[in-house]
Amino acid sequence: MSTAVAFSLVYLVAGLSGLATCALVWRRRSAPGGTWLALMVLATAVWALLDALELQVPTMGGKRLVAQFEYFGIVSVAPLFYHAARELAGARVRPSASWVAAVWGVPAVSVIMVWTNAWHGWVWASIDPPATGSAFAIYHYGWWFWVLVAQNYMVMVAATVALIRAMRQVGRHFRAGMGLMLLTVALPWIGNILYNFKLGPWPGLNWLMLSLGLSCGLLSWVVLREGLLDILPQARGAVLDAMTDAVMVLDPAGRVLLANEAARAMLDADVHRLSQAFGFSSLESIPERWRSEVHFRHYWLDVRMSPVNDRWGRLAGRIVVARDITLQRQMQAERERLIGELQAAIKTVTKLEGLLPLCSSCHKVRDDGGYWAQIDSYLSSRTGVEFTHGICPDCMIRLYPDIADEPPTDPAS
Repeated sequence: MSTAVAFSLVYLVAGLSGLATCALVWRRRSAPGGTWLALMVLATAVWALLDALELQVPTMGGKRLVAQFEYFGIVSVAPLFYHAARELAGARVRPSASWVAAVWGVPAVSVIMVWTNAWHGWVWASIDPPATGSAFAIYHYGWWFWVLVAQNYMVMVAATVALIRAMRQVGRHFRAGMGLMLLTVALPWIGNILYNFKLGPWPGLNWLMLSLGLSCGLLSWVVLREGLLDILPQARGAVLDAMTDAVMVLDPAGRVLLANEAARAMLDADVHRLSQAFGFSSLESIPERWRSEVHFRHYWLDVRMSPVNDRWGRLAGRIVVARDITLQRQMQAERERLIGELQAAIKTVTKLEGLLPLCSSCHKVRDDGGYWAQIDSYLSSRTGVEFTHGICPDCMIRLYPDIADEPPTDPAS
């Protein structure tokens, strides 16, 4: 078997593995990142299959034509992975137009550069035919090729950083899957670096294609066994984020493994400051089961903490649920204020209950201390009533008969 046929079979197997993985991921495209991830695997599979075809084309013109078609897949891998990583990391806002231009601008221009390379040589300065006993043509690159390489690597770094940050916010079980996801991407790009810089015993060998089969196997494992794109983990995250209660999952050391939107907004996932509000020096000193009402910042919170045990009954972490009861506390304080005012009014009224010792002559009233006071003073001191003075019609005729208008009317008549 010739070298060209042997490596063509390797590329073919890698491409077919990519297509199978693409079909597997595509069935879970409804999950965040699923569509972009499937398209990324499809792009690498097309790249591998065209590489296999290029090895079998006998003429340099034919190899160049196949390589031009390869670039549709080559330039798409990094941008597609960037979009997949954003969604896997939980991004809910579409990237801005400037970000889309930064991610896709250079790849789009690169396709044009490849198909017009015969006029300027900016992508391939020259192409050497396969040496005796070798199956690989050697591509010598122009300056634009390195612009594309630099941009692709920067996009990959940005996507990788997004995934690493997201790994700190998900549960430990899903963190392993995302870590394997990074490994499936790292292997082909290590192979790509070896190919771009002509390292290894076969300078023209595309090491990316050799690592693609292993990466597709790892990605299939992540999707099927680790549940990276399963609907259940996504549904759990959606349910948690829809809850108005703050929910956090802590490991035994008190580190936050998972926090929903309410927890990040209400507490900034700052459980160490929250533990101080509980009155404990650290999370480790908090009892496994604990509940209390806590004033934290401008919130009143009903906080419950429950243990999570592993299969051997050992403490594996804690679940913290904090409910905002600020409004209830305000309503309770207002209710207590109104009750206090009502009790004070009732107490004042009760002071007037019973018989009043009233003088039959001057109509003064005797108080509890045995002192006699005018009835208006007596009532004012006990009820807060203020009196105004006037003259009734009977007294007007009796005291001032000359200016009285008419005799008083007897109500009994």
